[in-house]
Amino acid sequence: MHRPTLLTLATGLALWTALGCGSSSDPASPVDTTPAVCEAPGYASEAESVTLQQVKAAVFLPSGDAAAQLPVQVCGLDVCLPYTANGAGVLDVAPRTPMKRPALKYGDGFDFAELAVPLGAEPKQDLGELIALPLPAFTEGSSFPKRGALTNGALTLQLADHGSFEHDILTYGDESERVFRSVAIPIAESSQALPPSFGFELAYGVAPLGTTFCPAAQLSLENSLAWAPGTAIEVFVQGLDVSEKWAPYGTWQLVAEASVSSDGKRIETTSGGIPILSSIALRRK
Repeated sequence: MHRPTLLTLATGLALWTALGCGSSSDPASPVDTTPAVCEAPGYASEAESVTLQQVKAAVFLPSGDAAAQLPVQVCGLDVCLPYTANGAGVLDVAPRTPMKRPALKYGDGFDFAELAVPLGAEPKQDLGELIALPLPAFTEGSSFPKRGALTNGALTLQLADHGSFEHDILTYGDESERVFRSVAIPIAESSQALPPSFGFELAYGVAPLGTTFCPAAQLSLENSLAWAPGTAIEVFVQGLDVSEKWAPYGTWQLVAEASVSSDGKRIETTSGGIPILSSIALRRK
């Protein structure tokens, strides 16, 4: 069941195959250890500047309590302004700075999952209620192995035997912060960041943000919605990085195809993969 989306999303998986994370090794040679060759596709950053006079939102925790002092950013491709929700979880700011393709990013990738809401060109915008999603504690995260499976919550990433990964050490300067953590995103309560037009049915926030995999990590997760065995699925990541190397900033990019396992217990990628740790969403084809 296809949903309306951007042209880049329709061609995204082909880009990953051609440019994103392909191995230069000979698949017929089981002992070939030639390093994989990975190159970020990159996306056009041309856009006209807009000036936002006011951005409002009320941010809550899943419990219903206010997300007091939650870090929030209003970022365009060229300018990024940091803010903090007040003690009642209310954000009411006046950026008044020209910026290209602005989005509001809430959560910090440390204590909370990060999501982006495109803001468009309207000078005054009220985003209503947003749900901030606490990530598991660092002590509950999973350390990255050199190869093999990496699991936290419902998600498992499979690292290639002769692959590599790279953390964003400028953001996550302490080694104790470089652990894999995940949290489920409530779809219905997160429509600003996961527009209904995409038709997403499962979504997850992850950390540490910006970790890249070469070749792309394979994804496996619990089939929590009991989709039938063999169901074809599309996997997306959200562009949270203004540099737009791996996904268009503020929106979602198709990166993999997946299928429900024959026993119906798992969803597993069948082509493509996760090239970068960013918010993840899935929908049936």
